[in-house]
Amino acid sequence: MKVTLKTIADLAGTSPATVSRALTNRGYVSDRIRVRIEKAVEETGYTPKMTQQIAIDQVKKIVMVISANITSQVYINYFQGITDYLSKKGYICLEAFSDANPAKEAQYLRFASNNQFGAVVLLNISETPDLSRQLTSVRCPVVFVNRYLRSADVDAICVDNYRGGYTATKYLIDGGHKNIIHLAGLPSSVVSQDRLLGFQDALLDAGLPFSSKNIFQGDLTKESGEELGRFLSTAEHDFTAVFVSNDMMAIGLLNSLFAHGVLVPDDISIISFDTTPIVKNARVKLTTVGFSSFEMGVAAGEIVYQRMHAKKGIPRRVIYPATIEEGDSVRILHQT
Repeated sequence: MKVTLKTIADLAGTSPATVSRALTNRGYVSDRIRVRIEKAVEETGYTPKMTQQIAIDQVKKIVMVISANITSQVYINYFQGITDYLSKKGYICLEAFSDANPAKEAQYLRFASNNQFGAVVLLNISETPDLSRQLTSVRCPVVFVNRYLRSADVDAICVDNYRGGYTATKYLIDGGHKNIIHLAGLPSSVVSQDRLLGFQDALLDAGLPFSSKNIFQGDLTKESGEELGRFLSTAEHDFTAVFVSNDMMAIGLLNSLFAHGVLVPDDISIISFDTTPIVKNARVKLTTVGFSSFEMGVAAGEIVYQRMHAKKGIPRRVIYPATIEEGDSVRILHQT
């Protein structure tokens, strides 16, 4: 049976017009109705077709950017860099926000596979077991930004997350810190895995012990930073420093520590990863491992453009360096 807008509307108990507004993000749809529509779409595998009035050559001028996050300054910079480059080449970037929801991302990829876009850019989307298979149905160039797949040969541009994690941890060790805890990102993320591995290797190379006690599992949100802050403020521990996997968690940690009377860097030192503007406006300017997400976005746009005009070629993985940007959040105990 062919699944149409009316099919989705009937299953969701609403009108086809409301379904259309929800799927195109045009006009108001209540959260309650939107959830029912998304459930019906997922159950039926429905993929909306691009409006038939748009000519194929016009669609090919569209680059679909599927982003896991639109609130983080890093993602905003990526998107601005991509659009800055491609708009000068006559392309339009269509952003699809997934909120790191694998079901939404799968839906967007089905949408991309049913429409002849110029290219698809994936900004840090979820790494599911089905992602490689889903990509095979997309008939246009695909480029990953700040993520790569070990199981698929596709173009990718990303920061050197392993070296950045190693450098951040070594910076703390060189400052005399021996008891360091890592506030980790999502365990399913290659980015978080690489940063954690860099942290682990830096400890081991310095002859310092590493175990699960050195890891506090976060989820990239401010709330998980606050949770670690409560732990460090109330529990018995020997930690003098924290390496945080992203700036948002670092801000949550910083605020939580101060709320509990723990001073940064006097009592606990913090080094973070990403160097977004929020760290410069924090109550203590954070020391971070930084990179230019805007420049990475521009470079991604260039790769997308080149791939659209040269269909064949070995997939490239471009690695951007991550460097220390010193703030006021690390106390030097002694120089090693």
